[in-house]
Amino acid sequence: MKKFAALVLAIVMMLSVASFASAEEPRHILIGTTWDLYWDSTHESIDANPYYSGTTADEMMFAKVKAIEEKWNVTFEYVNLLYAGAQESINTSILAGTPDVDVYMIGLAIGAPAVANGYAVDLRTVLPEDHPVIAGTDEVLTYIDVGNGSVSLVTNNNKENMVGSTYPLSFNLQMIEDANLEDPRDLVERGEWTWDKFLEYCQVLTKDVDGDGTTDVYGFGGWPGDYIPNLLMSNGTYIAATATENLTSPEVAEVLKFVQDLNLTYGVMYPIPAENGWDVCRFLYREGKVAFCPNAAWIMDTNKDYAFANPDLPTLEFDMVFVPWPTGPSGDAETNKQKVTDSSCYMIPVGVEDPELVFNVLYDLLNWYNYDPANPDSDDEALAIRDDEEALGWWYGVTAKDIDLQDWNFEVMYEMGKRQQLEMMNNLGFEMDFLGLINGTYDVAQFQETYKQQVQDALDRLMGN
Repeated sequence: MKKFAALVLAIVMMLSVASFASAEEPRHILIGTTWDLYWDSTHESIDANPYYSGTTADEMMFAKVKAIEEKWNVTFEYVNLLYAGAQESINTSILAGTPDVDVYMIGLAIGAPAVANGYAVDLRTVLPEDHPVIAGTDEVLTYIDVGNGSVSLVTNNNKENMVGSTYPLSFNLQMIEDANLEDPRDLVERGEWTWDKFLEYCQVLTKDVDGDGTTDVYGFGGWPGDYIPNLLMSNGTYIAATATENLTSPEVAEVLKFVQDLNLTYGVMYPIPAENGWDVCRFLYREGKVAFCPNAAWIMDTNKDYAFANPDLPTLEFDMVFVPWPTGPSGDAETNKQKVTDSSCYMIPVGVEDPELVFNVLYDLLNWYNYDPANPDSDDEALAIRDDEEALGWWYGVTAKDIDLQDWNFEVMYEMGKRQQLEMMNNLGFEMDFLGLINGTYDVAQFQETYKQQVQDALDRLMGN
């Protein structure tokens, strides 16, 4: 009887273990962010999101929560670490081998150094080698190359992410037509949109309109922080994209000289005021004071220049047209990058349990529109839902008068956004005196010599060298 009882007990225990295994607790996945996000497993109602607007996208995102929970036997939660908290968490918990969260949603200023320090999982060690994310062909996620060859930072490959914070060159179409100049869009199409051609146009378009001896309209104007990164990319270069400073390179010197010459040698650049230059320069195009300027959807939205989403708002009396930046002497129109990567990215920290599961959950979360490349009948529809113009709102509406021109401007931003480049010059902890360069306080060699060590020291700090 004792042996029989023992056998029964063993069977019961085995059944209990099997039963327990089948009812195993869901894995709880934490996603660390730097602002509040919705929706996750803690939200019982779609109304928990104060920004809920009733769109199809909203409904699908909320429904995706339950679908992910059931598919992967998980729950997940967004945790707002704030910017400083995310930095501290990465630098302490990952180093200790016990990351605070399973995924970090962060900016590149935090993400790039984390990857350089070996804090991020290289997805090549987790995913099949033919996975579309690894190959760079995925419609849902794009990986960001930070110069070390790893596939560690990924970002949404959607139109909103591509368009956001893209700074195309814009021009006043009526000024171009009044001067009998060929439309720059045609020059772009023929591969003839170069620095030399741009300078030629700026010289023609810089005018003393009323004949009083003072220039009234300049060929070009803008805030240096908006256009210098773009001119760097148009010349195939950068200042701070790797662990080694590139400020002193010949390609960067060409950019610095070109910018200075626009002002001092050719007089085609609107003088940047000593005070409130940031605000003044981003308003110049509205006042008809410049023919060309850097622009962005958010700038035109702030100035209430668009009419797509809100047709009752004030509109411009002329058309601003977007084009890529002209190609510099060391650049290549086919390979030049066209957007400084500043979008949020996702990183799975080293030390996380089952990183493949975490990636799969993240992938499905970001693929709320259910894109399936294996189903040709649904993939186009899914991408159309993701990139719906109404849902994009002000990212889409960037011009005031002509719907065809509006479509053109949006597509220029989108295509530029596909060609992103890391540039940390604005995350170094100090500002270079570009105004001094433009106004001749420094020549190019002096400027490079003044800041090269500061740039390198800052990169050493960021990269943990």
